Amino acid sequence: YRCIVSNSVGSVTSNGATLTVNTGDPSKPGGIISANTTWSAADSPYQGTGNVLVQGGVTLTIEPGVTVKFDAGKSLQVNGGLIARGTSSNGIVFTSSQGSPAAGDWKNIVFGSSSISATTDGAGNYLSGSILEYCTVEYGGVNDLGAITINGGSNTISPLVTNCTVENNSGYGIYLYNSSSIITKCTIKGN
Repeated sequence: YRCIVSNSVGSVTSNGATLTVNTGDPSKPGGIISANTTWSAADSPYQGTGNVLVQGGVTLTIEPGVTVKFDAGKSLQVNGGLIARGTSSNGIVFTSSQGSPAAGDWKNIVFGSSSISATTDGAGNYLSGSILEYCTVEYGGVNDLGAITINGGSNTISPLVTNCTVENNSGYGIYLYNSSSIITKCTIKGN
């Protein structure tokens, strides 16, 4: 595809803008998720052909058993909510789309400053908000950031990461900035 963008007076602009073509295939996400969305096991695997952005106030729910494969340089950016709750026998996998995967094949899962923090009860049990549970995050990573990056910026954000495996990534397994996240019962190795 070739795209030419012009402003209201006809000047052509190209400030590094990215064009994502939605093929209409729900198993090949890329672009902005602007309404609550569920990625089902029945449609798995999903292949992130473009960066995926979960807008503020919107939640992406990923069912147990889903595999999400990302193309080179692509990421899942969460400015709203992400509920990825696998089970001990039916986890969720975030991985590379390459036939022979290697660390750094794709970027990362990024929780931004407007991400919806997790809430828990007095015993620490999950109630609502962003969570990664029984997830494997592998073959991602970029420079000095983590395969899972939790960056509160000027806000403190707190997604819950529990019972996850974060392995074989470039950079850090998990990178936190201005976060009071609860990270528990995870295996983080080979990053």
